[in-house]
Amino acid sequence: KNTLEIDMDRYKITLFITDNCERQSLEPIAEEASARGIPVRFSDDANEPADIGFYCAHLARPNARLSFIMLHDMAQAHNVWPNFWMQEPWNAFDFGILPGPLWSGMWEKSKHMRYAQPKFGMYELGWPKADLIYKDISSHQAEVNAFRKKLNLKYYHTVTYAPSWENHGKQSDFVRSLLELPVNLLLKQAPWSKAYPWVLENIQRENSLHQNISDKVKIIDPEISIMRVLGLTDLLVSDESSVLYEACLADVPSLAVDDWPIPDTNPPRLPSIPLNEIARTPLSGLSSTVLKMLQNSEAEKQKCAKIKDLLYSNLGSSSLKVINFLDGIHNNNIIYQPLK
Repeated sequence: KNTLEIDMDRYKITLFITDNCERQSLEPIAEEASARGIPVRFSDDANEPADIGFYCAHLARPNARLSFIMLHDMAQAHNVWPNFWMQEPWNAFDFGILPGPLWSGMWEKSKHMRYAQPKFGMYELGWPKADLIYKDISSHQAEVNAFRKKLNLKYYHTVTYAPSWENHGKQSDFVRSLLELPVNLLLKQAPWSKAYPWVLENIQRENSLHQNISDKVKIIDPEISIMRVLGLTDLLVSDESSVLYEACLADVPSLAVDDWPIPDTNPPRLPSIPLNEIARTPLSGLSSTVLKMLQNSEAEKQKCAKIKDLLYSNLGSSSLKVINFLDGIHNNNIIYQPLK
């Protein structure tokens, strides 16, 4: 702490983002800082100079005088776990923030490597995005109830589709497989940036196919936080998206279709789902597996609790701890202990 070359009296925070997913992840930090009167702003210019910068992009590079790095998503680089930092180094940053025991355990296996070592330490402070649910549970539930009323859901049970990539007609697979079941079907695509025009085109084409296909099928605005949608959901279906891991925050079981193609390689690869606790099925078994999981919802929710304990710390207080940590630096007293 005696070597931090930063004028903390200025204490201005810039949250660097490349897409709306990152904005949603950092928004609770912005709200906590603003509530304390700390100047805070978002920027999509990674080269912009800043006093205090928070980053969560893939392969981010700091340009702030004091820098914090977080995960982009809970399943980040899951195909190389636990060697994540070899693929996306954090050693150029001052402080690293991890969401919970699983990621801290992976860091334990990589910490001897220089690329896994932030300059002043790694800290397990939680996943700020989870504060959208846990910081004020009653307020979150009120928003969920209002959203449910707006959607006018037809059936008691709701199954949500939320893929990492929209390709090869996966949304059509989902709708076709489950359309005859007595459940609501929510179609929730990620808020992709304009840097991926072909994904946006795929989403637009699929949504046009399902816009008026049935009153049980609802297309959700991609800009709406997945945390709100999870409040309406009884079962989440994806390929390998990080929402498989975020669903447990709302006690929602998740199901991966493990033969849906992932187009980030040529030829496309199969999904990577490193946690054995996540249920999986081939597309041919999607309908029967969904029915089975809905019928055994209590047992599935018990699995959710195990995943939640494994992945997340400081539920409801993560952004509070992050700003407390900054206050500690300001007062020359770092109040939390780094991972050893």
